[in-house]
Amino acid sequence: MTMPDTRSGGREDAALGDEQALPGTVNAGNAGAGTESGAREQIRQARDKVVDQAKSTFRDARDRAGSSLSEGRRQAAEQIGGIGGALRRTGEQLRGEDQARFADVADSVGRQLDRAAGYLRDSDGRTIARDIESLARRQPALVFAGAFALGLVAARFLKSSDPGYASDESNYERIRPGGEPAGLGAGFDREAGGLDAPA
Repeated sequence: MTMPDTRSGGREDAALGDEQALPGTVNAGNAGAGTESGAREQIRQARDKVVDQAKSTFRDARDRAGSSLSEGRRQAAEQIGGIGGALRRTGEQLRGEDQARFADVADSVGRQLDRAAGYLRDSDGRTIARDIESLARRQPALVFAGAFALGLVAARFLKSSDPGYASDESNYERIRPGGEPAGLGAGFDREAGGLDAPA
């Protein structure tokens, strides 16, 4: 029994080396297995390349976000520390004016703000998140109240920073000098004494 020649694709009458390969393919004998394994290898390489690029992009974004959060935390710590310093100076002035009780309150609040500023300077984002989570478990009402207050401050900030808010392009009618008072409509007659005028 003779074994088929694998280089000739199993054809017994084919001479060695006389196969013609089509452009972009492996020789006819390995066309099925070679093309399939080559395609798998290309897919694997493309997948690995995409995964590596995604990891790199994610790492860069995480680093940028971390550095901007660190910068924001540092700025907040400086501002809080500045407020604490101002309160301590106010306490000293109040002591000079014989207002010891108010001076003690100002000093106490100033020290607390200094502690908060030091905490922000020394802690990383994960530590702060873990501490907030712990506080939320111990005193949820305090955290909800703080989140509500922060939301009000953020809403006020966003509302005041909207360039179209105070413009005439808004859909709200503004009361102008000599105009009708709000909510009284077209039936208001200023010369007749308003709505309460005798008929």
